[in-house]
Amino acid sequence: MDKLRVAMIGAGGRGMSHIRSIAAAPNIEFVAICDMVQEAAKPIVEEFGVPWVGSIEQLMADYELDGCGICVPTAYHYDTAIQVIEAGKHLVTEKPMAKSVAQAREMLEGVESRGLVSAISYQLRFGPVYRKVKELCEQIDPLQIIFARQRGMMSEKYLSPEPFDGIMDFISHDIDMIPFLAGREPKQVFTTMGRDVWADVNAIEYIGAQIALGEGPHQTVGIISSSMGGGGVPQRLDVVGRNGTAVATGNEVRFGIGPNPDKTQARDPWSASFLGETHDFTMDLYAHWAAACLDDSVDIAPAATYRDGFNALLISLALVQSGETGEVVDIAEFAANAD
Repeated sequence: MDKLRVAMIGAGGRGMSHIRSIAAAPNIEFVAICDMVQEAAKPIVEEFGVPWVGSIEQLMADYELDGCGICVPTAYHYDTAIQVIEAGKHLVTEKPMAKSVAQAREMLEGVESRGLVSAISYQLRFGPVYRKVKELCEQIDPLQIIFARQRGMMSEKYLSPEPFDGIMDFISHDIDMIPFLAGREPKQVFTTMGRDVWADVNAIEYIGAQIALGEGPHQTVGIISSSMGGGGVPQRLDVVGRNGTAVATGNEVRFGIGPNPDKTQARDPWSASFLGETHDFTMDLYAHWAAACLDDSVDIAPAATYRDGFNALLISLALVQSGETGEVVDIAEFAANAD
C-alpha cells in the first residue's frame, strides 16, 4: 500500500489546516470530509472533490479507511476519537487531547491496546528551528529551557474560563515542547497566573509557569512567561545547559557548545548559528504519521504521540491548579487523583 486512506472529521476553523495538509501529503489519499453541518463541508467538497459525510457512523460504515484526522471543538475530542479508536483506525487529533485526564487516559489505553498509530497536532516539533534546538539540547544537557512568548489580546473564541482557553491556548505548544526538548519526564509544576486583567471574562490572561523535569544529577527546569498584554514584545526561546547555550529568535538559532569557562576565561556563547524556515508544519506531521502507519519500521518520533499528549494535558491542568491554589503540584499525585 503506497498511500494511507484518510478522512477528515471537522470542516471549520483550524480544520482547514488539517484538510490542506492531508490533501498535500504525498503518501495520503484524501477520502472524505465528515461534519455534522453540510454547509460547512461544502467548500471542501468543491475544492478537493471529496464526498461529504454527515456522521462518524456513516463514515466508518461506508468508506474503506486507514485513518482519520480530527479537528473538532475540544469538548468533542473524546467522543469523536473514541469512535475512531473503536473502529480500529489510526488517528491525528488536534490539541489539547481531551477535556479531562480520565478521557485522555481512556483514549490512550484504547490506541495502545489496539496498536494504533496516534499523534497529537503539536506540529511545531517538525519546525527546523525546534528540531535544531532539540539536537542542541542533546549536546548541552539543559538546565533551563525558557519560553518568553508574548501576544496581544486573543479573539472572543478563546476568552473563556476554560483551562485550555485564554493564554493557555497560546502556550500549549510550549507546554509540549519543554519535555520534548529536555528529554525528561515532568515531575512538579508551580504557577503564578491572572484572570480579568484586561477583559472581564475570567479567562487566564497571563502566566508565569515553572516545570521541574527529571531526577538526580540531570534535572531541568522549564520556564514559560506569556501574557495577552505583551503584543509587540520580542519572542524568544533560551536554553542554558551544562555544556553550552542556545537562543532561538524567529527563524534563527544562535548557540555555543562547550564547557562553561571560569571567570578568567572568555567564551563567545554565540559562536555558531542556524537559519530555519517558517510555514505550517501540519503537512510534515501528517506525512510522517502516514509513513509510520504504512511502515512499522518508521518511528513515530518526533511526532507527539497520544502518550505525549496525555503528559501535556497533565501539565496544563496541573499548572492551572497550581495557579489557583498557589501551591506546588506533584505531577504523579495529580495524575493519580485527577478525574
